[in-house]
Amino acid sequence: MQPFFLLAALVLSMIGLPPAVAGDSSTGGPQLLPPQGPVAQGEVARILVRGVPAAGTVAGSWQGEPVGFFPLANGEWGALLGIDLRLSPGTYPLEVRLQPKGQTPVLWKEPVQVVAKDYGVEHLQLPERMVTLDAKTLKRVKQEEARFSAVWEQRSPECYWREPFLRPLPGTLLSTFGRNRVINGEERSPHTGLDLRAAVGEPVLASNSGRIALVGDFFFHGRAVVIDHGFGLYTMYFHLSEVKVKKGERVERGAVIGLAGATGRASGPHLHWGVRLAGARVDPLALLKATGGET
Repeated sequence: MQPFFLLAALVLSMIGLPPAVAGDSSTGGPQLLPPQGPVAQGEVARILVRGVPAAGTVAGSWQGEPVGFFPLANGEWGALLGIDLRLSPGTYPLEVRLQPKGQTPVLWKEPVQVVAKDYGVEHLQLPERMVTLDAKTLKRVKQEEARFSAVWEQRSPECYWREPFLRPLPGTLLSTFGRNRVINGEERSPHTGLDLRAAVGEPVLASNSGRIALVGDFFFHGRAVVIDHGFGLYTMYFHLSEVKVKKGERVERGAVIGLAGATGRASGPHLHWGVRLAGARVDPLALLKATGGET
């Protein structure tokens, strides 16, 4: 399968919407294709650099975080940009640096406009013991949060994937990304993933190739798996009844990593599927769209 960025460029040309380009195309020099127009909170944007010479490299930064570029084909390099769910609307500079071997670097600084998005509100009723935590449970939850935070801070220098991301199972949506949650009448943190309907024991697939970064049994998330896809891109799979992988193991796109269940804080069997991109909480469906996967 061709890299998704080549397919995306083909689609843009077919529908007659040429992307905005920074650079001198008249001389055949390198070009930066930044995100097209405003990008909403929780979304994922594509970035392309064209005309990268052989042995050249591309690197970027945004919001104080590195943007991982990787080579595609025909002198193109690509990257994904994640917009956190709660990033304040405004304009933020995207910095990209092309370093040709033995030549002067090419620098771009392009504005990325972030706009607000209303994801709605969700009301839930859960047993009080799962909402009001005693001191012992609260200590456990904080320790578990620290384990996840340590994972998000890691940036694997290699990109492990090339094909479009896929759904981990075909279940219908029970709860969408980004909704503000009201649990037992009290406002809580927003929902930072998708809840997919699943039967207990239904196979859960790796959304793409990567390395298993975390496996555990957590108070809120139940039995859980986190996959590192490289360059700070992670997918997570919660409430599993059984885990089929071990930390450090390499997995291929579509491999069975566990079985769906209702462990942790869950009102019934389902899969919580989440994505982190350079620390940003983004919509898994936006990742599918950005990489050419089926939503």
